[in-house]
Amino acid sequence: MRQKAVINYLVFCVSWFFIQLFRIMPVVLVQAVSRFSYFLIFYVIRYRREVVYNNLRNSFPDKPDPEIEELARKFFRYFCDLLTETIKGYTMPVPALMKRFRAINPELTNALFEKGRSVMLIGGHYGNQEWGKVLGKQMKHPLVIVYSPFTNPYVEQYHRKTRGMYNMDLLSVKKTLRYMIEHRDKALGYIFGVDQRPFDLQNCLWVRFLNQDTPCHQGYEALARKFNMPVVYIDIRIVKRGYYTFRTVLISENPADLPEGAVVIAFMKHLQDSIKACSDYWLWSHKRWKFRKPEGVVVHSLEH
Repeated sequence: MRQKAVINYLVFCVSWFFIQLFRIMPVVLVQAVSRFSYFLIFYVIRYRREVVYNNLRNSFPDKPDPEIEELARKFFRYFCDLLTETIKGYTMPVPALMKRFRAINPELTNALFEKGRSVMLIGGHYGNQEWGKVLGKQMKHPLVIVYSPFTNPYVEQYHRKTRGMYNMDLLSVKKTLRYMIEHRDKALGYIFGVDQRPFDLQNCLWVRFLNQDTPCHQGYEALARKFNMPVVYIDIRIVKRGYYTFRTVLISENPADLPEGAVVIAFMKHLQDSIKACSDYWLWSHKRWKFRKPEGVVVHSLEH
């Protein structure tokens, strides 16, 4: 037990060292570090290259190999940008971060706030989600990020401390239902990242996503329907390197009135459209299609 605590502390010290190192680096130097990291990760370490190539080939079967190769290179270049931007974001001044991650239609969620309604903001691993913490300074809703806590207590404490700078609370996914019940009279914004691979294949919804049968979490939809909480899609766009816009797209103002599965299908359709518009910025290194569909399970189309 003591050995694990020592390892956790050492991991935190190394992480803290790089965070402080990136604090004093100008953005142009951070971007140079990213390009060097790309060389190491793509050519030397070859991190999950086969996973990325297989995911791209299966998602875009009509694209020739040279185009798949170029998509993979673009992904890895952005992946390294994302890693370095995340580290830099821990210590970047709030005004500077707000210039680089800007909400372009806050009036949509602000109108719901004025009605006294909470809102569920759902997104995937597309673009720089970590810089989205600055939305706490750009929206009227007090924001709550639903997440899985770090197992390292030192990292977790630091993570929670930095989020407090942005008018945000962190909420363990296991405590979500109770928290929503206790705060149902407050107009809050709940942020969910919901494109992860579920482990319970019997209690998930299957859709035809990026040319592949894909299992999807349904828990967030169940919460939205239970509290009849408006649901919006988080649409992150990359303006240029290191600059993003954040747009919300209404999925439903009254999800309790929709048939079961409609919110999940709508979200996956929006995410698929974002990826097809620009595929560089989705997390292709994730083993999203590790599990195969059980026999007899219905697969829902996203083309309607």
